[in-house]
Parts: sequence; structure tokens; C-alpha cells
Amino acid sequence: ALCAERSARGPGAIGFVEVDDDAGTISAWLELETKVARGVARVTLRGGGGGEAEDRCAVLFTSMRELKGHEEPIGGRRPLGHELRASPKASGEAAAGRGGAAQEPYVLVVGGSQSGLMIGARLKRLGVPFLVVERNARPGDTWRNRYGSLHLHDPIWACQLPYQAFPEHWPVFLSKDQFADWLDAYAKAMDVDFQGGTEVMKASFDTAPNRWTVEVRVDGAETQVLRPAHLVLAVGNCGSAKVPELPGMDGFMGESMHSSLFRGCAGAGDVQWRGRRCVVLGSNTSAHDVAQDLYENGANVTMLQRSPTCVLPTERMRELAASGGYSEEASARGVEPAEADLAGAATPYALRLPEMQRWVKELKARDAEYYARLERVGWRQTWGEDDSGPYMMFVRTFRGYYFDIGASELVMEGKVKLCSDANVAEVRPHSILLADGCEIPCDLLVLATGYNNMTDLVAKLISPEVAQAVGPCWGLGSGTAGDPGPWIGEERNMWRPTAQPGLWFQGGNIGMCRFHSLHLALQLKARFEGICTEPLRLAA
Repeated sequence: ALCAERSARGPGAIGFVEVDDDAGTISAWLELETKVARGVARVTLRGGGGGEAEDRCAVLFTSMRELKGHEEPIGGRRPLGHELRASPKASGEAAAGRGGAAQEPYVLVVGGSQSGLMIGARLKRLGVPFLVVERNARPGDTWRNRYGSLHLHDPIWACQLPYQAFPEHWPVFLSKDQFADWLDAYAKAMDVDFQGGTEVMKASFDTAPNRWTVEVRVDGAETQVLRPAHLVLAVGNCGSAKVPELPGMDGFMGESMHSSLFRGCAGAGDVQWRGRRCVVLGSNTSAHDVAQDLYENGANVTMLQRSPTCVLPTERMRELAASGGYSEEASARGVEPAEADLAGAATPYALRLPEMQRWVKELKARDAEYYARLERVGWRQTWGEDDSGPYMMFVRTFRGYYFDIGASELVMEGKVKLCSDANVAEVRPHSILLADGCEIPCDLLVLATGYNNMTDLVAKLISPEVAQAVGPCWGLGSGTAGDPGPWIGEERNMWRPTAQPGLWFQGGNIGMCRFHSLHLALQLKARFEGICTEPLRLAA
């Protein structure tokens, strides 16, 4: 029998017990301790049905929280602070933390936006020497330089960074500039060793000292060589921009760009596209955002949908987030993002699949008129090969969906024109010719065609051989399009050791980076302190 005291907060809180009569299971959250670490566990038991049948453990989930003897300096371990004024050495190191590491970093983090800052904040707390390098001058510039209408697509409760909550009066969906400014402030408040204006040119690993040799270019001129023991690629989930080779592109007389280079119209007061003919190639999130930004600033916009896309009202994703503990109501009950993160991670993807399929079935019925309107204008909707919807698309391929914040309504009303099943036959000097013979006048062509896998970055920075050895990043091995098998059940190569010693990946959405940045930081801390990290293996 399993007995535990109920927690008022909910899943993820120690002592919380869940009973699922339909599934015949009971789950409880417990504290977990080993010789070297403390953590949390969720055990789910399935009833045997009575008689001689035994109850069975259906799911055992564990998550490390801290290393013994190396706990974060919080609470009673908080540093006194004033001794820094009496120590020139300490004062120098503190100052260096605001503009770069004062010593050779044990960990070099490539990418200084939210992914890099989160692992940096974790490493700072754990006392691991590190340096975060970023091509842009400031942490928030990656967001700041995007088109003016961009907002975060996840609600604010799901987008909190470790250790620091957003102001309570901020909106549910942050603008890109709000988030950019927050990243700048976060880097300072967390004392992240950050070096902007720094581009990584080349990296190689020397097995003799088990160190990397990393060449970086600072401010476009000065070259530095860093020799960290570990290299963390924290550039999101994308490698280089994926730019298709279109026949006739060299003769195009208009302007063309990948969506990553589109700066938008509103933010800079750019009116050059007002009344002009703009074509957006693609139909996922970036394509919709760009099309909406152009239309709202007076452009004549056509979207070319090459393949089916999963679109759903953003309210549905907010409801899904709320069901996972990311909402004002959950916050009022005292549910912290860390607890919601644990609750979400405790259900394996294999068991989450049928949950998502049931959710999609409900959405189809609930929003039938919405999808009928889309279908009437020629939109091609998909819910994935197995009708599991946008969440499984995200964890499998990180693409294929759009959470509607207004662009779909523009498509339904004909304000943004749609060409579905659109295959480009030729780019002409002032138009785009489609395979079906339709010719679309064009002054601006935006290629919202996605990004290559992160291993593309590995091939360029390190070598094609290392990229091949490491294999693809992201995806579960589901065997669906874009996510080839074999089944792994967890994100490939993310937040864990890879086939290349000393190479790590930190990416995903903000919530995943927040949750798994702790696990990645603890693994790096263990190696820094010489704690054995060899996995335990059960005897045959």
C-alpha cells in the first residue's frame, strides 16, 4: 500500500497523491536521495485487478535537484557579501563577471540568448567557471532585432527563467522587446559571465588534455583562443537557415531574404513595402508572423503553402498550458514553474501520445467552424501522421504548426491571399511562377523555409565527422516524417553526454531549457568536482 500526505499545491509537490480511477493507477511524489545527490521521484502504480494479481509499477520518474556538498548558496548558505569590499581579488572577479570570465572557463557556452543565459545562471550558482559568448552585443539582441510585431507564443507563466519571476503586471504574451530587455537585465542580475560581440569560428577537441581549442573573433577583428573542458551549444534548436534553391532566383529583380533576416515594418517605421507585392514562401509560425506584419503595414501579401500545416487558435494552447500548471490560477495556489515542469516531465512521451490524440479529437469538434472556414479558402490542415497535434510535432521535429494570433483570420478573410499546394516552378524578374501555371507579381520574397538541424552547426564549427558521430539533435525516434527511428523516447542528444566527449546541447522552448538546464549544470558540476558520472548498470 502506498500512503502519502496530500499537498494542496498539485503535481510536482512532494507528498501530492493522484488517483486515476479510469486508468486504475495511483501516483505519488516522493523525495529521493543517493550517496551523492538529492532529488524527487514520481512513482505510478497500476492495480493488478484483485485476486492473485499483483500491483505493478507503471512509471518511475526521477529528477536530480542537487549534489551533496555542492548545494546552491541559498537560504542559510547565502554568502555574506560585504567581504567583497575588503578583498581586491574578489572585487576584480565580481567585476569580471559582468563582462566576461576572469579565468579560463571550464565551460564555454555558445549562444547568449535565453538558452545560454539559463545554463549560465545555473553554473554561476554552482560555482563552475564558465563564459557565455554571443555574436550580438547584448543578450536580448537576438529578439530585439526581429520584426516589430513578434510576441512570445507561450503564456508568461511558462516563460519564466530560473530564479527570477516576471513582474506581476506584465501581459500574458510578452512582446519581443519586453523579453529582450528582460534578458539583458537577467544577465546582470544573475551575474552571468557574458561576452557579447563574439563569434565562434572553429572548435576542435584534443583527447590528451581533454580540452577544446576554440577560436573566437571579438568585435569582428580580434581573435582569441579559449581552451574549455566542455562546450555547450545553446543556440536554440536551429542550425543555419534553410534556403531552398529556386530556379531563376539569380535573375529576380526584387528583394529576397530568409525570414530570420526580416526585421519587420512597424518597429522601425519602415513603410517601403506599403502597397508593394510581397510573397511569403512557407506556412508555419514565421510565415504567418511575417505575413501579418506585412499586411498590417500596408503590403499586398500572398502566402504560398507548400505542405499541410497544423493551425489552432492560441487560446487552445493557453488552455493546454493551464492544464499543465502554467496559469494565473495555478500561481495563486502557489504552484511554481519548477513544480509544473516536474509534473509535465513525469509522463513519458509514449504515454503522452494518446493524451494528445484525445485532445486533438476534442479540438476538431470544438472548433469545427473555425476549420471549415480555413478549408473554404483552400487551407490544408494537418494534425500529424497519427493525429497527435502540434505538441507532438514540436517534440518530434520542432516545426509544422502555428498558434493563431490573428494571421489565420487574415487568411480566412482573404486579406492575406493563399496559394495551397504551391510548388515554385521558377522565379522570374518580377514574379513567382508556380507549377500549376499561376504567376504571382512579386516585389519582396520572404523565405520562411525553416532551419537546418543543430548538427549542421556542429559540422561547420567542429567537423562533418563529429557531426555524423553525434547524429541528429532533437526528436524521439518516433518513425514519423522528420523523426526517424529507432525509438528513444527522449529528445536525442539534448542535455546529456553525446558521442563527442565534452560536447553538450541546450535548447528547446523556454520551459524545457528552464527545467533541463539544471540537469545539464549538475552534470557539468559533477565533472568539475571529480564526482563519478559513470551510469549504474544492472547485472544481467
